[in-house]
Amino acid sequence: MEGKMRIKAFVVGALGTNCYLVWDEVSKEAMLLDPGYYEIVIDKEIEERGLLLKYIVLTHGHFDHNLGVTDFMKSNKDVKLAANKADLSLLEALIPSVFYFDEDVIKLGELSFRIMETPGHTKGGLCLYIPETDPTFVDQQFSGTVFTGDTLFNLSVGRTDLGAGNFGELKDSIKEKLFSLPDDTLVLPGHMGATTIGIEKEHNPYIK
Repeated sequence: MEGKMRIKAFVVGALGTNCYLVWDEVSKEAMLLDPGYYEIVIDKEIEERGLLLKYIVLTHGHFDHNLGVTDFMKSNKDVKLAANKADLSLLEALIPSVFYFDEDVIKLGELSFRIMETPGHTKGGLCLYIPETDPTFVDQQFSGTVFTGDTLFNLSVGRTDLGAGNFGELKDSIKEKLFSLPDDTLVLPGHMGATTIGIEKEHNPYIK
């Protein structure tokens, strides 16, 4: 049976981090991206929908994307923490059980999310791409969805002045990897609102 992706977004923490609950509607297998703060409403959503949380995935190691990890791991049995090894030093007491690298795949039921290593904001920045969208999440059709963490924002990019960043690497990651995706790919970033690859190619003032 063909998998059906579902997405629910939550804005969490003092810095307004976008935390995404993503699941396969058929198998009910789920992952949580960037839990920057623990919100009981997210656990209630998982419980009420009967989801099996398999992974907590960190797009990078900054605290505003991982402060909720410990509490979510306590309340969800057997969930695995996943990140890129290059950001291990930023995670302090958090120890991932899974490390993802470029072109790896995260499976949720019939759904396959392709990992894209996008260093620049941090050394271990990751984006997740799938050639599907959730018709209940957006009111128009897109060819796919990419979760960009703090690599690419709506008409902006992640900061590179926080000690582990490099603007040249960030720009290359965006131009060579993210901009290789179809223009009508929905971009769901780690902060602020959604955009598309096509809009960012044409209008993002930082990537020229």
